[in-house]
Formats: sequence, C-alpha cells, structure tokens
Amino acid sequence: NKKAIFGISLILIAIFAIGSASAFDLGSMFGGGGNETVTIDGIDFNIPAGFSEDPNHETVNKTNEQSGITYVTNGKLYEKGDTIVTMLVADYGKHKVTDEVAESVGGDAKTINDVNGYLAHKGKFSVFNYAKNDKLVIISTNDESVIGDFIME
Repeated sequence: NKKAIFGISLILIAIFAIGSASAFDLGSMFGGGGNETVTIDGIDFNIPAGFSEDPNHETVNKTNEQSGITYVTNGKLYEKGDTIVTMLVADYGKHKVTDEVAESVGGDAKTINDVNGYLAHKGKFSVFNYAKNDKLVIISTNDESVIGDFIME
C-alpha cells in the first residue's frame, strides 16, 4: 500500500515531465505531540498529530530526466493507522512550474485550504497537485479527507 502511493506520486511526476515538455518548449523536523511542520525542498507542510514518518520511503535530491527535462524530487511518507500520505516536491530548475503547468498533470480543479490545484483519483488513491514557489507539489493519499490537513499556505 505504501509503495503504491509512493509509486503513483513518482509516476505522476514522470507524466508531468512528459506532458509538460511542450509547455516548456522543448529538511525535516518531526516530533511527538501536536501538529508539526516539515519543510521539503522549501515547501512547508503541516504534519497532523498522530502521523509518523516512514524514513524508508524518503526521497532526497533524486535527479530524474524525462523528455529532455531534468528535475529533482524530494519527498516524505507519513502514516497513521491505515492512512498513508506522501508529499513530493519536484523542482524543474529554470523551467518554472505555473498553475497552467500543474493543470497539465491532470485532475479536476479544486481549492483545498485556499490552495488552487488539481485533484485526481487513481483507484483507491487521491492525488492533489499544485504549483508553489515555481515547483510542483504532489500530495497522494488513500484518504482524500486528510489532504487539507497537510497543506500550509
């Protein structure tokens, strides 16, 4: 189940690179107790109380290339009971990610916690992606109701 969510997130990033080639013309802190903040490649996420990180599914500065575009991904996986949430951030360097580029990843336009993005459903998994700080942010989970709990403005 964890591998499936993590895999879907990585596949979406690969799909994004393929689909966006024409559009481009070509650290963490976690502790016990209440909510915490974790920063992944400059993007802050809220980690709700009770969720714990699975360090076996962390991605650190993984360089990828698709359709001639090189990008770097960083990500973490958190779980609480049967709920699994993966957060990935993809940095495309000089290719800035915009809302229009995030739209090309797919999904239905949706606003969660005042963040405009795109929500897609892949089997039992929900995937919300959006552009922030010129990067692509992807939150994947098997429980759509928790997505907003992880988003920080």
